Amino acid sequence: MSEIPLFPLNVVLMPGTPMPLHIFEERYKQMVNECLEGETEFGMVLADDSGTRGVGCTARIVELVERYEDGRLVILIEGSHRFKLNNILSGRQPYYVGEIEYFTEEPEEDLSGIAEECVALMERVVEAATEGSVGIEIEPPYRNLSFAIAGRIEFDLDTRQQILELPSERERLEKVRELLSETAERLESEQRATQKAKTNGHLRGNWRPEGQEES
Repeated sequence: MSEIPLFPLNVVLMPGTPMPLHIFEERYKQMVNECLEGETEFGMVLADDSGTRGVGCTARIVELVERYEDGRLVILIEGSHRFKLNNILSGRQPYYVGEIEYFTEEPEEDLSGIAEECVALMERVVEAATEGSVGIEIEPPYRNLSFAIAGRIEFDLDTRQQILELPSERERLEKVRELLSETAERLESEQRATQKAKTNGHLRGNWRPEGQEES
């Protein structure tokens, strides 16, 4: 079991995905400064009105973007390793400390089929959402593809947390495939309805009211 500084927040960090953070509370300014000095990671875990979740992700500080005169910080982090939160310690530091266990590495298996389905579905979602083609910078080998997609698509927090907690990449990809399929169908249906609405009430071709001659 390991102990790491803990940052409960109303977000879900995914392994391999970036996230900017604005640090303004004194205790978390101290925590981040200590992590910067020691080149160590801290734990991010979803906390909201339903409580603190039992699975989180460690955050590696990629860049100190800005340090203000009052001590506030803007940092860019990237998700690193998933962990199970066994206990939250308080009192030893002004910030929380978590007793955690890291998830064990999953055995590799060939997931190219379902991975390519997910990439194709993501292309459909992006095209339907932006009404244009946008290249998806996800290429083989598809390692942790589920996290890469969930980090880019704005699923709700509970859904993102569910993906984070699923034990295997196959299970995560199956969930992502289901979500992307539903999203693509909904967006494409809305797109068709919008296009149809634009043509309603417009006259086409050489149609004229009966009895009216061309001038």
